[in-house]
Amino acid sequence: MGNDEKVLALIETHIKEWLERKVELLGDGPLVPFVENIHPEREIVRLHLWPYLAAKGDLGRLLVAYTKSASNVKRNLDTMSAWWDIFQRASAKGGEFESRFDVRNIALIACTRKLENWPASQHSPAYETAYKPTYHVLTLPEAQALLQQQKLPFSVS
Repeated sequence: MGNDEKVLALIETHIKEWLERKVELLGDGPLVPFVENIHPEREIVRLHLWPYLAAKGDLGRLLVAYTKSASNVKRNLDTMSAWWDIFQRASAKGGEFESRFDVRNIALIACTRKLENWPASQHSPAYETAYKPTYHVLTLPEAQALLQQQKLPFSVS
């Protein structure tokens, strides 16, 4: 095994351990859909862990789907900027999200992320504490294949 393969195997081991630990800490959760659309063109979804685990979903298969999804997403920086602008306008005074988000913080995040070419990012500690997100982002085809392979219900809300 070459150095690249060793590094990849080590990374996969750590990701698997992180996912298993996350599951240990879950506890009881709210009623949420298995799969939730989060993309204007329905290409990317959230797969919520509570219903997935309750249906005896396999963590190893989830990890594979998560990894494949990450490598299959085609980034379009102009599209990401356009979507962020829509979010920013909805968070401004009179917008749908005015009471939920600080528009100055959103503008600062936009400036930073644009300069970094819109990298993937984790939730802030404040968001983690307030909402306790327990989902993984997958491409729609990977989510569909993951659930169908295990004969688990599939629908997108």
